[in-house]
Amino acid sequence: MEKLKNGKVFIWMQMLGFERNDSDRGAARFLNQTGFLPDGACALLFHPDFVHQHKGMDEEYVLPADNCAYYGIPRNSERERQPWSNHDLRDLALNLADAGTGLYAGIMGSTIGDGFHREWIADHPEIYSHRRNGKRHGHFALKRFADGTYYEDFFIDQLCRTLVDYGFKGVHLADGFCPNGNIYHGDYSTDLVTQFVDHTGFVLPEDITAGLGNDEAATEDARGDWIWRHARAEWIEFLCWRWERFFAKICARVHAVGLEVMVLGMYCTDPFETKYCLGMDMARIMRAGVDYLTANILPTSCYISSPWESQDYFFHRYMAIAPTTAAHIRDGHLISMAGVQDATEEWDVMKHAPCLHERDLYTMMAYQLAEKGGSRRALEGYFLCLGDGIQREDWNWERERMEIAFSADVERTLSPVMLWSDYAYEKMLIEYINTRRWTPFKLFYELAKAGTHCGACVRSEDLDSFTGTLLVPDFDMLSPEEQRRVATYDRGTVICTALGDIKPEAYGIEPTILITDRYSNRPLTAFVFGANVPVSDELRSAVEALLAIDDGTPDLEGNPVDAEDFPYTLIDTLPFAKVTTGFRDALALVLKELSDCPLTCDMPHMAFQLANGAYRLYLFNNVDHQYRRAFVTMKPIVADTSVVSSFPILPVRYKDDATGGLVHHYTGEISSKQSFEVKLQPGGVTILDVHLAESDASSKPVAARANG
Repeated sequence: MEKLKNGKVFIWMQMLGFERNDSDRGAARFLNQTGFLPDGACALLFHPDFVHQHKGMDEEYVLPADNCAYYGIPRNSERERQPWSNHDLRDLALNLADAGTGLYAGIMGSTIGDGFHREWIADHPEIYSHRRNGKRHGHFALKRFADGTYYEDFFIDQLCRTLVDYGFKGVHLADGFCPNGNIYHGDYSTDLVTQFVDHTGFVLPEDITAGLGNDEAATEDARGDWIWRHARAEWIEFLCWRWERFFAKICARVHAVGLEVMVLGMYCTDPFETKYCLGMDMARIMRAGVDYLTANILPTSCYISSPWESQDYFFHRYMAIAPTTAAHIRDGHLISMAGVQDATEEWDVMKHAPCLHERDLYTMMAYQLAEKGGSRRALEGYFLCLGDGIQREDWNWERERMEIAFSADVERTLSPVMLWSDYAYEKMLIEYINTRRWTPFKLFYELAKAGTHCGACVRSEDLDSFTGTLLVPDFDMLSPEEQRRVATYDRGTVICTALGDIKPEAYGIEPTILITDRYSNRPLTAFVFGANVPVSDELRSAVEALLAIDDGTPDLEGNPVDAEDFPYTLIDTLPFAKVTTGFRDALALVLKELSDCPLTCDMPHMAFQLANGAYRLYLFNNVDHQYRRAFVTMKPIVADTSVVSSFPILPVRYKDDATGGLVHHYTGEISSKQSFEVKLQPGGVTILDVHLAESDASSKPVAARANG
């Protein structure tokens, strides 16, 4: 049995996915069902008392029900919950290791009120995470015991002992051992605020200091309100330092026993949202030693399982997590959860939303990070969520699509590419608090929503070896050296945004287009230079028509510092100053029309050049409930096309003009032409490889690439 090629696949699953009564505790049965060898299986043992109450292996004992199933549910589609013992689980871990994969211990920081056993935290209530209005919710790994010692030191000792005793490959830390929720609504306990004061030297006013020691709801909430209003940035930076310290400790100890640390590290959030909303800097925890960051890019499962009727479908938003996080952390292993099904949460996108699930699998693996040495995929692979209860025929379906997603050997990105600046990221915290301006991530996904997709990010230090259409968010926040590099960039169209009344001429830039949002009290400005094609009168007229429309969205009034923050990142993350839809759409139109991408298409798309010279196209249906057709016109000479995705079955129809509509009679021509039409499934993406005539395939068109 072999692993999938060109990408990693980890499977996160409840113990319900293994058969305890098999002689090997279900290892062979599990692998026979998948039909391939995963890079690792992660047992969702869920309750942290698996570590807290670990007793060693001298005696056999039955694990609590909330370790044997996520939240202790009675069954999944395959079997009833089984009474796993510590020895049973050790046997499973060793058998999976012998089979060439391995088992990680997956835990969360949740509590369920002694539902299945006397919980450890009942005797250590000081470790509870505090919430507004006096609520207590789960464990908070950064807190201290009543005697002043750190919980993390106890936990790490217990964790290493547990991992070694069971023969695990490592640990996966998720909800609770990574922040979730929103820190404005989070813990302002005496313990945490005292840690803040001790670390930063920040002087709190006397009335706040006098309340330390009193964690009743009114006092703690007042403490939190003052810190959030007057020391917000300092508080966030303190939490980033604490999480970095926590993971530095845990990684050093776990690595010392030869094992790995996998971390969720976000909560459906990009790098800045993760910092502002959750108090964690992903690049810093990766530098602290985290082996795998398991991003949760879960647009479809979060949407269809949402309990909130007003929940938006965050497809473009969550997909943008991949390239921006890859640029942010740069080094280290970045994989992403892919929502498949969950027996506990009772959703199944494989069965109930297969087209959307397929689109998730394909799209998240499309994004790239352009570097000096070339281009690499933003994500290394999948962390499938969850993998229990899936039968072989369904695994075959999933595997086929993962192999398609992994098949692109990208040499360069033809679609626009967004610049990532660490300098601007570090400045954004204060800037965002004071202005609520759009972040780079917000710009990336809003343009995708408007129909113009970027296909990659490039870090600012790699810009000198890059060629292609460049989107530069927050030009006014770049360092002087970065501004100089952008201003002198001459290898493709450049589109920059800035807040307020910026003068490009002051930087030596002569813009061919400069637009400002006319209906915002904190307007964004965008300017364009370096385009290889002239700006037509038609484009200027279309842009003017879009800018002339006020969408009626209210301005952000008052001091931006006082804008209300959201309670939970799955509902929403950041409030922003007004940017009109017309301005956004005008910017998307300019980016599409003046891009150096060597094709046009009447549907949203991304394009890449493969190492073999072919162009790989991702053509998106912008309607979730109906089939559509995409009409593509290539600039280079086309030799042939091939369908890569599982749909459509029929080849493209070479056409001079788009037919659209409903055409059953296959009227495709055999002879290749520059234009063709292809079917798109509802809510899906069609992937094509366009093979160029030899003269064009060997040429070097202007495109987003690293020149080495």
